[in-house]
Amino acid sequence: MFEFPRSIPPRRRFLLGLVGVLSVLLIWFLITLPYRSVEITVGEDVPTGRLIERVHPVTGERVEIAETKRVEHKETRLEALVNPPALETPANTLRDAWQLLTVREPSLLTHIGRSTLRILLGFAVSIVVAVPLGIMMGLFPNLRATVMPIISFLRPLPSISWVPLALIWLGAGETQKLAIVFMGSFSAALIYTIEATLKVDPNLVKAAQNLGARPAQLLWKVLLPAALPNIVSGMKVVLAIGWTCVISAEIVGTQEGLGALIWLSKETSNTAAVLVGMVSISSIVLVLDLLLSFLERRLMPWAFREERS
Repeated sequence: MFEFPRSIPPRRRFLLGLVGVLSVLLIWFLITLPYRSVEITVGEDVPTGRLIERVHPVTGERVEIAETKRVEHKETRLEALVNPPALETPANTLRDAWQLLTVREPSLLTHIGRSTLRILLGFAVSIVVAVPLGIMMGLFPNLRATVMPIISFLRPLPSISWVPLALIWLGAGETQKLAIVFMGSFSAALIYTIEATLKVDPNLVKAAQNLGARPAQLLWKVLLPAALPNIVSGMKVVLAIGWTCVISAEIVGTQEGLGALIWLSKETSNTAAVLVGMVSISSIVLVLDLLLSFLERRLMPWAFREERS
């Protein structure tokens, strides 16, 4: 009979996670490790030192150009299962990350700072608007019936679909990027809040009413504490959604931000820089998720009582 525990000890969880990460790194190392050498013929044009006359294809004038001849030579190249530029090796990726930190401008820290500030501001604005509205829609069916058709229309739209309109309405500045993050995060935050409010056990509300609780007390003492764990869990997902939005916002009109770094590196087939940008995004999301979990445990200790026991 299988058992499904709610959680496992922190030490074991850490070790299993470490094994998973090291396994991915090992696979990456193995598929980019050279295992054979191949001899190929490479040709290049070498100047002969002489000038020759040619007819210009547009003006028809006779012009002198440097004469070149094709010289071929053999090279020995190391090959792996996956070769650059398809995928850089771990060593080259680390080298590129170090150059982004210390040499290139804008630096990796500048990209991280810009993207993090944009996501936090857009996320905060969406939460400030969506959470109160979601609670009200969960409590008042008439309001929910009025607003939900609009939300159902906006929710399927991907964040990148807002980029053209945001550029037209707001230009290519910071306001445009914050608006894209807001529009991409708002619908999801609102849906999670409504669902969390509707899932509150009606027996809790009835018990409080039988004890003489007033409407304000029902809201602050019963409904919010009961819905808050599910709301916070939903906000963790919304935060990850916000990152897809900020990446969409940064592919146009900016040179700074992790989205810009990934997009511009794609243009030059710099897979190492693309991987550095992707790892940076995942690392920031992990740090923010840990911070939210810490705040969650401090604000809602009752939700983790069983896990601590």
